[in-house]
Amino acid sequence: KFQHRAIVDPLAAGQDILSSKHGNTQVPKLLGSLARYIYTGDEADYRAATFFWDQVALHHSFATGGHGKNEYFGPPDKLNDMIDGRTAETCDVYNMIKMARDLFSVEPDIRYADFHERALFNHILASQDPDDGRVCYMVPVGRGVQHEYQDKYEDFTCCVGSGMESHALHAYGIYYESGDKLWVSLYAPSTANWQSAGVKLKMSTDFPAGQSASLQITSDTPRKFTLALRRPYWAGTGFSVKVNGELLTNLPKADSYVEINRTWKKEDKVELVLPKTLRTEPLPDNPNRLALMWGPLVLAGDLGQERKRGPDRNAEPQAPVLVAAAQPVENWLKPVTGKPGMFRTSGVGLTTDIDFLPFYQLPRRRYAIYWDMFTPQEWKKQSAAYAAEEERKEKLEASTVAFAQPGQMQTERDFNQQGEDTSPVQIQGHYGRRGTKWFSFDLPIDTAHPVTLIVTYSNEARRNGAFDILVDGTKVGQQATERRSPEQDIRFFGVEYSLPPPLVEGKQKVTVRFEAAEGNDISGVFGIRMIRADAAR
Repeated sequence: KFQHRAIVDPLAAGQDILSSKHGNTQVPKLLGSLARYIYTGDEADYRAATFFWDQVALHHSFATGGHGKNEYFGPPDKLNDMIDGRTAETCDVYNMIKMARDLFSVEPDIRYADFHERALFNHILASQDPDDGRVCYMVPVGRGVQHEYQDKYEDFTCCVGSGMESHALHAYGIYYESGDKLWVSLYAPSTANWQSAGVKLKMSTDFPAGQSASLQITSDTPRKFTLALRRPYWAGTGFSVKVNGELLTNLPKADSYVEINRTWKKEDKVELVLPKTLRTEPLPDNPNRLALMWGPLVLAGDLGQERKRGPDRNAEPQAPVLVAAAQPVENWLKPVTGKPGMFRTSGVGLTTDIDFLPFYQLPRRRYAIYWDMFTPQEWKKQSAAYAAEEERKEKLEASTVAFAQPGQMQTERDFNQQGEDTSPVQIQGHYGRRGTKWFSFDLPIDTAHPVTLIVTYSNEARRNGAFDILVDGTKVGQQATERRSPEQDIRFFGVEYSLPPPLVEGKQKVTVRFEAAEGNDISGVFGIRMIRADAAR
């Protein structure tokens, strides 16, 4: 009955049209396509669902399995400019895991289990406060960030619902069965009652902290079936399987299933060793910005106690930089004795060594998942400029009263975007809004401080433009833009407008309006920021 053809049809044709689309608005549509395929066999539905899932998992997702910034997709494989800020909505991950389970049921491909494990043990486990049970709307993946826990009494967002349900579904996707074959796709303490085969199993494991797992057959009657054990992509040298103490040989390569076909009887026992090694996982568009991994687990750098309130809540406490000569990660990231899963850098932090732990073990802490990696020679060249830029961003964030992102649905709702003959735009991954008449946003102000408006523009325009900037009907500035020449690079720049005290006196918020001059365009507004004018910048 319902088919959003503008989204589903291009995906079925193999076109990634997700950039600038709201993330969790799309995932349920393709879940629906997959569900319909299961009942109807419509190949177009299957093509759309599988292409969508592959694009999101392989070309839009962070190391944690989450995706999106401010709830929206960016361009595929362009994640470098998306990692900071409000990233990785929990509802999206919840639905991507649900989709991975359903896809595996249709086609038992190991990539679906790989993603399920990544998203479950990184995003989902990290999304809940283990002390009071609160869950996260966003689980940021950036540098110097912290969890976005929902209030126990004031919040009941979509991610509260999916966040609660996620932790009631941990048993789903551990086992799959078909005919005389049982797949073991995740390693977690569990029991399975395979009723159609008359078989019961019990799994014991110290994973994810450890590296061992065992399965005990508990059925009374001998049964012949195939037990398919997942050998993850990260389980290389040292991976082993024993059946009743006998070591299996000629095991398949990593990222495949070890299939054991035999007659199983009560007390038969399978033992596995799942060795986790350290590695780095760089962003697709910036090989020097990377996450540290231990097997499937994201290791987050511990940057100290979370910040409770204040304008600098998201300011970086220190530069998320590691400086090391080109060498394997295990040479400079060492396990901490007596603390399984904890690692400490050795001589590569800027000012001090840094502790890294599995991300889910860092509730209520400031952390960094992605780090900029420099050789000593590179850092010597870039340190001054890097430090200056990080300080500039930190001070700007601390001075900010409010920031509205034109072109993104949720923030435009939050700041009451209004307008006539206006449309969203995206240029090089930057969201914005343009128009031929007018549009406006309502922004709060800080009555205790003088305020300044900063608007971000671009030199990329369809045609020459000219427009006025008004605050509560008073003109505070004007902007003219010319189409850039082909040899000019696209750039983005901010223009400041001081707001006279009488204009804002006694007000809690103001309306910022962009109004096109006769016969001209508002060529594009890519950010609207209200700052405290007397703050250090």
